[in-house]
Amino acid sequence: SASNDPTENRYYRLYKEIYYRWGSEPMDSTEKKLKVYLKEFPENAGAQMMLGNIYCKKGEFDSSMAQYHKAIALQPGQGVFYSAAAVVFNWQNQLDSSEKYLRQAIELRDSSPYTFLSMAMLNLKKNDTAQCLAFADLAFEKGKSLPAVCSGLSLVYNYYNKKEASQQFFEQAVSLGLKDTAAFKQVLKGELKSEDYYRKYY
Repeated sequence: SASNDPTENRYYRLYKEIYYRWGSEPMDSTEKKLKVYLKEFPENAGAQMMLGNIYCKKGEFDSSMAQYHKAIALQPGQGVFYSAAAVVFNWQNQLDSSEKYLRQAIELRDSSPYTFLSMAMLNLKKNDTAQCLAFADLAFEKGKSLPAVCSGLSLVYNYYNKKEASQQFFEQAVSLGLKDTAAFKQVLKGELKSEDYYRKYY
């Protein structure tokens, strides 16, 4: 059992220390710790994905995707790894690959509101209004208390010129603690790319 195995104890203890400090210490520091950890425990798929998230935030999409594929190879039944990769494909405008990975995530019972929001954003880019709004509804149903989800829905409705709904979602996102509202207003005005905003703040 884990309690009697010092290696297993170390596997979980070190990962928890890194995981729970994510966001509260400089990203470079987290990156260094993860790389050291993964030399010892390359089999931790969650840690592989976490390193991928850091590369993604830095805009190093090829490195990010390599990490997500390592995570998928280790645990092919985990939908969250596919949805993470799908976001990067979407930001690179590889829409077919993004859709393939998102559908795989949903097939694997990933019902995260972020996955449904990613599907809404994908269908927005594909000009499939019905699918976009259907997934937007699912994202709201699952993630109405999450500022990133509400801000994403504000973007969707803004795109379709539904200004009242967009404003309501924006206000809800702000009330929930949306990060850098001034920057997000730039996104709504088309002055800042949505991926640049979310990469920086979420």
